[in-house]
Amino acid sequence: MSLRTRLSAAAVGALFAVGVAALPAQAATTDSGAALTKAKAAVTEGLTDRLSTLADLQTRLTAAKDVPDTARTTLSTLLSSDLSALTALKTKVAGETTVAAVRADGKSMVDDYRVYLLVAPKVHLTHALAAETDAVAKLTKIHDELADRLAKDPQADTQANKDLLADLTVQLKSADTALDGREQALLALKPSPDGKALSDAVKAIGGSAKSAREDLRKAVADAKKVRDALKDGKAKS
Repeated sequence: MSLRTRLSAAAVGALFAVGVAALPAQAATTDSGAALTKAKAAVTEGLTDRLSTLADLQTRLTAAKDVPDTARTTLSTLLSSDLSALTALKTKVAGETTVAAVRADGKSMVDDYRVYLLVAPKVHLTHALAAETDAVAKLTKIHDELADRLAKDPQADTQANKDLLADLTVQLKSADTALDGREQALLALKPSPDGKALSDAVKAIGGSAKSAREDLRKAVADAKKVRDALKDGKAKS
């Protein structure tokens, strides 16, 4: 199963635990071989899938060269810790002798780690936020270079191009504001039984990243128009 499929099926993944946690009272207290085997299989499958996801996330983090060192260290530690803990939990599930114990393990698998709801978004969003922050810095430098070139080119130094540079500045400030503090807020989130609250917090940060991305696209469009105007002016001179 691909990482994208697993992430898009986060709710399905959660069913591994829900399916055990939501067992009827009679089934939950039954230690029959069939009930116990079924409960173990459900939670073990969930753990196996999460372990695979965490391994994929480690690979993706390694490939994400623009993630800041501090964030990379935090994420690497988190992934290694979760891999170790969930591997131990998988062993624990295999040795359980009651459905109630397996049910508790299934609840822990979800509530204590939140691999799909929190860990995966931490890796992906941290990468996105880092890339966007880097883009703001690069476009700011481009803005300054274009402004300097316009000042030296009377043909291109028109009000229209000045307005484009002004809008570029506005877009960069908007993107910078959207990104400010989001990485720290994301990395500070902790797993909890309140899945909705966690989901809302992650979505809010994802929304900021999306807003910044849209601002950056507008900034790039402005910069290209000014650059093209400078090229045209040079061609006509």
